[in-house]
Amino acid sequence: MYFCLRADLDYVPWDTPDAAEFGHGEPAMVLRMLELTRRTGTKIHFFASNRSLMAFPTMVDALLSEGHDLDWYCKHPEDASERFRVSQAIFADLNHQAIGMAIRGSWPVEYQDFPGLDQMQFLSAEPGSKPPSNLAFFPVETRIMRQVLQTGSNVRLWTEQVKIQLRERATRNLGVTLAVRPQVLAKHDPKLNHLNEILKIATAAGLQTMTLRDLTEDKIPPV
Repeated sequence: MYFCLRADLDYVPWDTPDAAEFGHGEPAMVLRMLELTRRTGTKIHFFASNRSLMAFPTMVDALLSEGHDLDWYCKHPEDASERFRVSQAIFADLNHQAIGMAIRGSWPVEYQDFPGLDQMQFLSAEPGSKPPSNLAFFPVETRIMRQVLQTGSNVRLWTEQVKIQLRERATRNLGVTLAVRPQVLAKHDPKLNHLNEILKIATAAGLQTMTLRDLTEDKIPPV
């Protein structure tokens, strides 16, 4: 039984649509998340987009030096082939190798493969289609905060739903991945009280905090 906290980094200062909805709090929120992990002993699996890596190149050292894992966030897998090529160059310049990728939503069924995919070891996505390759597939079982909020619900309801899901997965001896956007947390959970609640429930339920890299290296099968 494992619990993976996946944090997707896609903020850039010039992103007007997301900034209008969620503000510019992602850089500060990442620092707060790091402080929380020092207190709780939690290891986060960060996934960063090409534009985020280019806008904040020092972020890589900050995350890795704290003992967290970092891989590639591909927001638009329909353009994955070209984005992958660019990402490889960016990570090389930053002296880090991405061995896995995460996407927003589920993998588009019409984009079943792209050059370079065989260099990846795992994929994190919402349940559904996945590329026909040897990638280990780790579905995101919990509801995304942004999706819940867009239905008119609030962060408290999202938190309670996630806690129920964690307990349910634990009783079935199954792992679970929770995906969050620090930019969204900055607006709706600025003090990380809700995220801290979730981490405590995961621990109390007996879920071991691991990253998808940990799971891949330990050859624990995705569920």
